[in-house]
Amino acid sequence: MDCVPVHVINEVIDKFRDAYAIYVYGGSLDCSGGDIDIAVFTEKVPGEVPRVGDNVDLQVFKEPRNTLFFVYVIKTGRLIYGRPLDIDVDSAIRHELELIDEREFLFLNSDDEVVACKSLKELLFLLAAIKCGINESSNWYRMVKCLGSLGINVPIEFKHCLNPPDVDTLRNVGKPVLEKVMQGLRTIKRNHIAGTYSNPF
Repeated sequence: MDCVPVHVINEVIDKFRDAYAIYVYGGSLDCSGGDIDIAVFTEKVPGEVPRVGDNVDLQVFKEPRNTLFFVYVIKTGRLIYGRPLDIDVDSAIRHELELIDEREFLFLNSDDEVVACKSLKELLFLLAAIKCGINESSNWYRMVKCLGSLGINVPIEFKHCLNPPDVDTLRNVGKPVLEKVMQGLRTIKRNHIAGTYSNPF
């Protein structure tokens, strides 16, 4: 938490006194991220998320959903306000495995560069989570290191999906990676259905 200024934490808590949980997560926990990632869980979700500083990525949710993103927030994040939440990691991973074909389709066919970028990025994180565990894939740099150890070189173009390169560039650099990732995920999914799946969580 040395990388997260106390005044930022205090400002977020002050703005969300009604929150039942606030987490700091991602690269800001080990100083590897440029942004400070904060997730607020509250029954009173504002129509517009307030701005807090220049490099704070603040997201507000009514409740966690059954996805890998929320697994990272809750299982690897740091609770800074409210009560700790829980999430079923196995259930979230199973849910994510059901979406791999849809995400592959979006990467290959979407005209929206943000959608294309996020779809492959989610597949990258899913494979890393299963192969290296939640803690060793909890931010961009850990995910890249994990997949690198498997012989998959993650393109830097997918790091900032809110401001990505154009769709053609994403597909040019992403397609070779997609093939390897999907091969790995489909094998895992088949083994899971066959009952031979085991995970490192």
